[in-house]
This record gives sequence, structure tokens and C-alpha cells, in this order.
Amino acid sequence: MQTRYELFIFYILLMSVLVLSGCENYAEKTHESWITPPPGAVYDDSTIFARITLALQSDPILQGTNVEIKVNDGSVVLSGTVRNEDQLTRVNMHTWIVDGVKKVDNQIVKK
Repeated sequence: MQTRYELFIFYILLMSVLVLSGCENYAEKTHESWITPPPGAVYDDSTIFARITLALQSDPILQGTNVEIKVNDGSVVLSGTVRNEDQLTRVNMHTWIVDGVKKVDNQIVKK
């Protein structure tokens, strides 16, 4: 009788160990490349256009420049004229700072 009781306890302990070993945290074993990153902020072209336009119009050094802005899927094409290299650099800077800009094609010429 004692042997059956010991065998029963052994089986209970064995089952407990097996059940508890199945409760591992698999998140620690998941490789980061398998996890889909959360979606980032999405910026539409009209918002990008408006923010670039506002930045260029509010910069006093860029007054008197003639810059056209076209945005397509986050790619910005700049065209027009500026007076000097400083203005050209500032237009570039203001464009790249805007969130959502993926690429800038600067076709602006100096007068």
C-alpha cells in the first residue's frame, strides 16, 4: 500500500513539473525580427506641403524667394529661384525638418 501511495505522489509531482514547464514566457524567446513593429505616424502630402510652406514663409531670410513645392507620397520636389547659397541651404533645411518627408529633389537655381 505504501508503494502505491509513493508512486501516486511521484506521478503528481511529475505532472506538476510538466505543467509548470509549459508556462514559460515565450516572449523572451521570440526574435525581434519576427515581431511586426507598431505603425508609425502617417503624414499625408497636403500636411507636408502646408508645413513646408509655413516654414518657408515664416523665415525672414527667405522673403522675396520664388519657391514652388510639389509633394507626392512624401517625396518633395522644390523648384524656383533664390538669391544666394544661404537661402538655398535654408530652404533645404526647412524641407528636411518636416515630419513625413522621405526624399527631396532640389531643383532650385540661384539668380
